[in-house]
Amino acid sequence: MSDRNQNNLPFESDDRAEQKLWSNLRELPEESPSADLRRGFYKALDDASSDSFVNRFRQWLGFGSNTGWLTAAACTVLGFGIANVLHDTSSADPDRLAMLEENVQLLNRELILDRLEDPSAGTRLKGVFDASAAANTDEQIVRALLQRATADRVPSIRTAAIDALGPNLSTASVGDELMSLLENSDSPTVQLALVDLVLRNGTGQQLQKLLELAHGNRLHPDLVRHVMKALGSETA
Repeated sequence: MSDRNQNNLPFESDDRAEQKLWSNLRELPEESPSADLRRGFYKALDDASSDSFVNRFRQWLGFGSNTGWLTAAACTVLGFGIANVLHDTSSADPDRLAMLEENVQLLNRELILDRLEDPSAGTRLKGVFDASAAANTDEQIVRALLQRATADRVPSIRTAAIDALGPNLSTASVGDELMSLLENSDSPTVQLALVDLVLRNGTGQQLQKLLELAHGNRLHPDLVRHVMKALGSETA
C-alpha cells in the first residue's frame, strides 16, 4: 500500500518530504475567529440584510410606491406653475392664486392618504402625524385614520392614530368605532391609548361606559386602577 493513501494527502505525491509536511500540517489546531472578527462578521451580515440609507429615505418620503412618485411629480409640476404665476407681475389675480393654493392642498391631502396606505411602517407613521392636522376637516382622512387605529399591524401606529382622532371622539361615527375597539382590544398599549383618549375627550356617556368596563375587569389590571383613580371623585 502506498504512503499517500495512508497519509490521505490532498494530492498525489511520491516525495516523502512533502508527505511528511502535509501530515504535520493536518495535525495543527484550527484557531477560532477572534472577537473583533466575529463582531465584524455580524456587522457585515446586519448591513447586508438591512435597507440602504437611500431606500429608507425613499420610504420616509413616501416614494415606496408608484403613487408616491406620481404625487411628487405632480407637486413638482405645480411648483413650476406657481413660480411662473408669481414671476408674472401682470397676473396678480386673487382668484387664480386661490385656485393654485387649493390645488396644493389637494395634492398634500393625496400625499397624506398615500402615506397612510404605504407598506413601510415608518411612512405610515409619518402619514398619521401629517393627518392629525387635517382630521378635523376632512372626512376621508378621518376614515383613513380609523383604519390605521383599528387594523394596523403595528401597535405604535395604532396608538398614534387613536391619539390623532381625539378631537373627533364626540362624533358618532368615530366615537362608536373607538369605544367598540376599547371593548374588544387585547393589546394593553392600544387600551391605554383609548383610555387616555376617553378621559381627555370623552363625552359623559363614553366616560360612563369606560367606568363600566373597569368595574367589569374588562381592561388591563393597571388600567382598571388608572380609571378608578381618574373617575373616582366624579362617581363617588
